[in-house]
Amino acid sequence: MRETDRSVTDICLDVGFTSLGTFSRTFREIVGETPSAYRLGHGPIVAPHCIQLAAMRPRVAAGSKTQSSSFGEASGTLAPVR
Repeated sequence: MRETDRSVTDICLDVGFTSLGTFSRTFREIVGETPSAYRLGHGPIVAPHCIQLAAMRPRVAAGSKTQSSSFGEASGTLAPVR
């Protein structure tokens, strides 16, 4: 609901409901407000900058013995994990 402009009806059908009324009632029971009211009062979730940076760091492939820095200027051998 927070991350898309898609209609509540489309979301309702995508998550497996066949009735918009049942979806809205269930959503209101769980969240405390209707899907439309929730969407109006809650914008997209914005992660803190440090979390965004961590998510963008290069990943080390499984079994790889080398790791490069996030800036790409150096690489080294990983110490064995004990």
